[in-house]
Parts: sequence; C-alpha cells; structure tokens
Amino acid sequence: SGSTSPTGFIFDASIACKGAPLPTAQTDLDHTMLKRNWLIVYNGITLLAWMVFAATVLADGMQMSERGAIVLAVAQGLAVFEVAHAIMGIAGSNWLLTTLQVASRFLVAAIIVLMTINGPTSGLETYGYPLIALAWAITEIVRALSYMADLLHRSWPVVTWLRYSLFIGLYPIGVSGEFLILYGFWQWRGGQLDLIALALAAIALSYVVFFPKLFGHMLRQRKKKLAIKP
Repeated sequence: SGSTSPTGFIFDASIACKGAPLPTAQTDLDHTMLKRNWLIVYNGITLLAWMVFAATVLADGMQMSERGAIVLAVAQGLAVFEVAHAIMGIAGSNWLLTTLQVASRFLVAAIIVLMTINGPTSGLETYGYPLIALAWAITEIVRALSYMADLLHRSWPVVTWLRYSLFIGLYPIGVSGEFLILYGFWQWRGGQLDLIALALAAIALSYVVFFPKLFGHMLRQRKKKLAIKP
C-alpha cells in the first residue's frame, strides 16, 4: 500500500526500493522548459537559415547557383527535425503530412544541388527555381516567426495573418515550381525513360493526391486561427 507524500504523489516503498525515480511536478516542469527552449533555438536557427537563403537568391538575381543550392540544402535539411518533432509529439503537426511535405522538398533540393554542381542548367528548372525560392523562403520565414511568437507567449497578429493567408498563393506557386524542376531534371537527364523517370512521374502524381489534403488542412487552420465564420 502507498502513502501520500507532502508533494501530493503516492509514495510506494516497494517501487522506491527498486530504485525507480519518483514523479515530481518539478521534473515535468523541467521537461516542458527544456522542450520550449529547444524549440526556440531550433526555430531561431531555421529563421536565420531561410533569411540567408533569401538573401543569397536575391544576390544571385533569382538564378540557380552553387552557393544558393548549398544554402538551400542546409535550410531545408533542418526540416528533418520537424519530422522528428511530429513523430515524437513535440509539435502538434500531423506526422504523415509533415513527412510527405519534407520528403518532397528534400528531393527537389537534392535535384537542385545535383544540377547546379554538374551543370549546365538551362531548361524549365531555371523557371521553377525562382518560384520555389520565393514560395519556400517566405513561407518558412513567416512560419518560424509565428512559432517564435507562440513559444515566447507574444501576440503578433500581422505574423498570424500572414501565415494563414499567404499560403493561398504561395503553396500553388511552390508546387508549380517543384513540377517545373522535376520535369527540368528529366530533360536534363536527356529525357530517358527509365526507373528514375518512372519515379519522377510517380512523385509528380502524388502531388495530385496529397496537395489538396495539405491545402485543405491549411484552410481549416485559417478558419480556426483567424476566427473566420462561414
């Protein structure tokens, strides 16, 4: 049988003898603070990375370049933590949608790095790159600012409005850019009909299935966050 400790938790001597740690309110508080501090640091780094990418793209005249591709790879590479956060329940994101979105972006970023390093790039990818640069950079900068506001318990109405409004235009722009890059990559490879071409086609078709789900999810979030009544 157990007795109540001064902290309000049940004390079980048999468990204590086995060396099991006793639950305390302080431990829960420490875990919460640790998670919050990590998310603040992570979003701060993410914000900085995407701002550097945006500045690099502007400095390059919105053209594909090796340095732009490298900065993009770093900024997008940080998203692996978003998948981990979603799976572990650290963030409230849907883990499946997060994984699919991050995976598609990883693929596009890898293609850009491959093409810029091995060159030349002169096909449709040159039109797709500025589109994804615009859509991804603005989306991620605003999203990081929104997360930072929540974590710091600040109210930034303009940032909230931007996050749940800009996606209406930026998501289609980004997807269009990704399509152009995938098709440009197929052309860059000489238009070969092989397993890679089939994989690219399958990935392109997956957008048709999952993009409406993601867009619908964001529309529902917009109604909730901006308190829009039907």
